[in-house]
Order: sequence, then structure tokens, then C-alpha cells
Amino acid sequence: MPPLDAHGGGGAGYRPGPAAGTPRAAQTYPRRYPPHTWTVPVMADATERVSGAAPSAAPSAASSAAPSVAPATAPVMAAGMSPQIVAGVARAEGGGGPAGSVDPRGWRLGDTIPAALAGLGVAARLATPRRRADPSPSRLAYRLNRLWLTPLFRRALTMGLPSLILAGSIALYLSDDARRATVTGLFGELRLAFENRPEFRIETLAVHAETPEVARAVEERLGVALPASSFHLDLDALRQRVEALDAVQSASLRVRAGGALDISVIEREPAFVWRSHAGLALIDNDGHRVALISHRSARPDLPLLAGDGAPEAVAEARRILAAAEPLGDRLHALLRVGERRWDLVLVGDRRIMLPPRGAVTALERVLALDNAPMDLLARDLVAVDMRNPDRPTMRLSEAALAELHRNRSPETGDGIR
Repeated sequence: MPPLDAHGGGGAGYRPGPAAGTPRAAQTYPRRYPPHTWTVPVMADATERVSGAAPSAAPSAASSAAPSVAPATAPVMAAGMSPQIVAGVARAEGGGGPAGSVDPRGWRLGDTIPAALAGLGVAARLATPRRRADPSPSRLAYRLNRLWLTPLFRRALTMGLPSLILAGSIALYLSDDARRATVTGLFGELRLAFENRPEFRIETLAVHAETPEVARAVEERLGVALPASSFHLDLDALRQRVEALDAVQSASLRVRAGGALDISVIEREPAFVWRSHAGLALIDNDGHRVALISHRSARPDLPLLAGDGAPEAVAEARRILAAAEPLGDRLHALLRVGERRWDLVLVGDRRIMLPPRGAVTALERVLALDNAPMDLLARDLVAVDMRNPDRPTMRLSEAALAELHRNRSPETGDGIR
């Protein structure tokens, strides 16, 4: 008697057993698999149904029917047929209907199990066991997938390779001299047509300078033939050409709307008149030549510098002239001697000879002696030598020197009256 569950029926997985004394196949219930994968064992009652015997037959009848079942059941079990199919075929054979009648499924009732399976078309499938496909990728597929996930490889494959193919195709096409000349000529014509468009054409030139002479000199210096395309004009080169003029300190060039080239010029301011072996020239505070003049009277308002190397030492000349303001109109010029020191040339060709270093300090000492009551520079002097600041020397004129000798005492030979 099978055990009963709480509702009075058989327990889970219960199947009616065979008659008493009939052996049963061993039942195995795996513990590690879910219920839907359990294998239902072959039971004796299913074997009886396959053979056509009734379940309630006597043990002698079941044992006598067993030899007739074995030939049909053994091939099925050897082929790996599940017990459910065996039980279903048995029920189909014993479910009624005359022997030899055709079932709608395509096989005849009363046929053996192998014949029935052949009619169903599953014999070939049951003969070869099915292998479950391995879901894991192959080693090559795995490595290719990992390589594709690398950003550098993906960028090189999606961008670098097409660019390389395109560059190679262009290089292969341009390897022929005739094709290369054709492409170069085509692009040259397109560029020339674009550069000569009216909106890029310059037709007028405007120079803004402080003096008309400088404006005319700038126009002559440029030598630009108008009209011309703005693409054909090198503004930096034109600016350098304008700034090469002595009178121009800086220049700026700008292409204005309407086809006009504007040139703004900042002129140099002359600060000195420099006399050299080449003649008279105007120089600015930086010692740069501004213009040439023919006479000193052309700019009498500017101080006069003379000697070689005067423009290079113009900064020191400015400091000396600033300290010599008390001299006023008595100062005639500032002479550069040996390109190392200065001499102040006074009216009457008198000089104050300054040292190479400390010239301003030495000049201030001379001006201090010129004040009353000594009035040094009002005397009959030729030069005041301050080249050695520790030992100043005064050089008298010839007349003053003769007067000195007449006033010398004949008895002692010293003293001056």
C-alpha cells in the first residue's frame, strides 16, 4: 500500500506499481536537479501495456507475456528513448481500435514500437545522441572581441585604415607626371580666379603722414602698381620697406573696405644736428638719422653734435646738454673726441674738455668756478682741461700768456700784478 499524503492520495511522484511478485526497475531520484529534469523510470505496468496485457492480469500471465515485450522494448531502451515516449506508445497501442487500423499520426495500431517510431520520424534522431552546444566563445573569437574593445585598435581600424587607403589612392593617382601637372594647373586656375574677384581688388592708395615730403617718399618707396589683388600684396614686406626710410619711425598698413590700402606713418622727431665727414644730418633722440640738410641754418633751433660716434652716444650728450643750460648762447657745439669722450665748444673756439667718465660732474665743477666772484669763463682762456678731475688745468690764450709774462716781477720772477 503506497503512502498517502495529507489529502488522502498518493505522494508526489507516485505511480501505480505492478502486481505482487513482479520485479520493478530501480528508481533513482536525483537530488541536485530541478523537478522538471527528473527521469521517470520504466515501470512494470508500462511494460505490460506495451505488450497488450491488462494491468490486473495474474502474475503467471504477466510473466508469460514478458518474452513477447522484450524484442520491442529492448531496442527502444538501447536507443535512449525516454520512458514517457514508451508509455505514450503503449497507451496508443492499447487505447482501443481494431488491430491494423491507421492512427491519424501516420502509424498503424498494433505495429511494433520500432516501426511506430519509424512512422513518427524520430528513429534517426533517437539513434544518435544529441550533444548540447557549448555557449562559450572560441579562443580566437574571444581574442578578437578583446582586441576590438581596445580604443586605440578601434580608432585605428575605423579612422586610420580608411585614411591610409585614401592617402594611398591619392598618392597612386598623382604618381603620374601628366596627371599631377593637370591637377596642379586646375587648382592654379581656380586660385587665380578666386584671387582676382572684385571684392579682393585694391585700386587706391592713401598715405597718412605729418609732412607731404614724407608722404611722397612713402609712395615712391612702395612702387605698387594698382589695381592689384590683396592676395598678391605682402603687407609685412611693404611695411618693412616703408620703415626703411630715415624719416619713418613706424608704419601700419591696412586694407580697407572699398578697395583702398591705408598707410599710417609715424615720423621721427629730429633732436640734433650732426656734423660728420659726409655732411649735415638730422638725428633723433635715439641717434637714428632723420634727414639730410645742406646748411646749419636750416635748423638753427637744434643743438649741434660733431665727430664720429656721436649718434651712438647721444644719450650721454643729452645729459651733458641738460647740465650745460647755464651757458646759454655761449655754447656752440658738443664735439665727440676719439669716440670716447666729449668737448664743449664755446663761442670764440674755447673748449671745456671733459673726461670719459663723470663728464657731468666735471662740467658742474667748471660751472661752479664760473660763478662770481671768479667768473672763470669770462677770462681770456682757450680751454679748461678737466680730463683729470683731480688736477684741472686752464690753458690761456697767446695774448693772456704775454700779459702774464709782462706782469711777472723781474727781481723774483714770481707773482702777478
